[in-house]
Amino acid sequence: LGRWSMHMRFLRPPRRAAAPPNANLTRRYASSARLAALVERIPVVTPELPAWKRESLELRERLAAHLSKVYPEQLTVAQEGPDRRQARLRAAAIIESEGAREGEGDRTGDETSLDRKLAHRLYLVLREGGAWRLPQVDWSGGAEAPTVRQCLGEHLSASCGASLQLHWVGNAPLAHLPAGEAATFFWRLQYVAGEVEPGAGAEGHAWLTKEELAERLDGEEGALAREVCGPFD
Repeated sequence: LGRWSMHMRFLRPPRRAAAPPNANLTRRYASSARLAALVERIPVVTPELPAWKRESLELRERLAAHLSKVYPEQLTVAQEGPDRRQARLRAAAIIESEGAREGEGDRTGDETSLDRKLAHRLYLVLREGGAWRLPQVDWSGGAEAPTVRQCLGEHLSASCGASLQLHWVGNAPLAHLPAGEAATFFWRLQYVAGEVEPGAGAEGHAWLTKEELAERLDGEEGALAREVCGPFD
C-alpha cells in the first residue's frame, strides 16, 4: 500500500491542449477589438540631473580639490605638441556636435523630426480627420484571421511607411480600454530606424513627449498615456 500511494503522488492529470494564439481576445471581443500601437523613440542622451544631484557632485568635487596634494607645475605641466592639440580640438568638436542636448527640431519647432527632445521618450501620433490619434486598426478575431502582429504590422507599414523599422516589446498588450462590447488594445513598439511616411488618409504626424501626447489625445487615451508612457525611473 505504501508503494502504491508513493506512485499515486506523482500522477498528474492530463494536460489541456494549448489555446491558439489570440484565443482570449477572440472569445471576448470577437469582431469588435481595435489594435493601437504606442511607437516609442527612446532617449538619445541621458536626462538632465536633478538639482540636488548636481549640488552633491559639485560639493564632492570641491572637497576632493581641497584635500588633493598640489605638485609643482614643472612636474605636472607638459608642453602640448601639434598632434595632441589637433586631437584635442577634434574631440571637442565631436562632443559639441554629437553631444548637444538640443536638436535641430528643437531649434526649428519641427514636431515631425526625431532630432528633438533628445533626453525624453517620444511617441508617434498621426493626424487623421482633424484629430490626433495613435496608429490603430480594427481586428476581427478567428481561426482564419491574421494574428495581432500581422494585422497591426501591416497597418503600420501602410499608414506610416514601409521603411519604418520597429521592435515589438513583448507579446502581450500593455493596456486596454473597454467600451461596451468593444475594446482597444495597446501594444508597445520601439523605433529602430527609418522615416515616417504618412499614408493615405493621414494629414501628418508628430513625435511627442509624454506631456504633449496626453494633451493631444482625447479622453481616456490621454489619461492612459500619462500612466503607460515613460520615464521609468
